[in-house]
Amino acid sequence: MRAMSTFLADFDAGFQQGRYVAASLPSLPFGDPEFDLALCSHYLFLYSDHVDEVTHLASMRELCRVASEVRVFPVVSLDGTVSEHLDYVMTALSEDGMQVSLRPVSYRFQKGASEMLVAKPV
Repeated sequence: MRAMSTFLADFDAGFQQGRYVAASLPSLPFGDPEFDLALCSHYLFLYSDHVDEVTHLASMRELCRVASEVRVFPVVSLDGTVSEHLDYVMTALSEDGMQVSLRPVSYRFQKGASEMLVAKPV
């Protein structure tokens, strides 16, 4: 909760100074690749019942466009099972020429959430 408090205390000034940018997937207002690392937490794959596979793939492609490496956690749905979209997204990104893998994480937040998806150019 300390991180949230720090963020909220900084947000207004940070937004005015341009350190926070209002944007949403699957279209981001950044260059290719503008960042070394993009992190996506608790959106993609977690809400597989509400976000379709086309949006998952478009979002991952966009993250891969703006960053040299993308990490997504968790890769399970709200019910703790592996997302129905994970294989589709991993296969498509591999076909796009990305190196895609699942890596174990030591962080435990949700049942079944023990891996993160990592994607980067070959």
